[in-house]
Amino acid sequence: MSLKTIHRGIRKMGFAAWNGVDSYGPLHEILGARNMSVDLVVETDQQRGDDVVLDRYSKVIAATVNVEMATVDVEWLEMVLGGTLQSNADYEDLAFDENDDPPYVGIVGRVAGSGGNGDLHIFIKKARLSSNLTLQAQVDTYMVPGATFEGVSDGGGIYHIRNYPEPTALAIPLRTTKGGL
Repeated sequence: MSLKTIHRGIRKMGFAAWNGVDSYGPLHEILGARNMSVDLVVETDQQRGDDVVLDRYSKVIAATVNVEMATVDVEWLEMVLGGTLQSNADYEDLAFDENDDPPYVGIVGRVAGSGGNGDLHIFIKKARLSSNLTLQAQVDTYMVPGATFEGVSDGGGIYHIRNYPEPTALAIPLRTTKGGL
């Protein structure tokens, strides 16, 4: 079975704490997923001799993931930055100190197929914040938090792409059955 579907637009995005190979915390869905772009990092080399290229080496060694969302989610910030989250009836407070390291997380995005056909899920198995997390507020513009993560091998791979024949609920790790929305 080969699904030939045109996909358009991120529909859902979720994160889960990475606890070990194929072991994750609960899925934390993002409200207002706006962007999830994945660049597979490829290491390459070539062997030359006799004035020609004799061989080409290519291997996916990592994945760079850029995300944007429509909300500032303090629980998500704690998940990806570390720190200590305290909540009470009046506010949520996320505090950091110099000893806090961003933890590893799993990242999944759902891209719906056109006309309700097909559902592509892109799963980065183990990733850590690798660049600045941006919280920019300006006049007459919605705030769009964004961050960059670097996906690395979890001992069993870096990424997984699964195309379902119908809309399917997000899960980390990926669901093995279709549907569930």
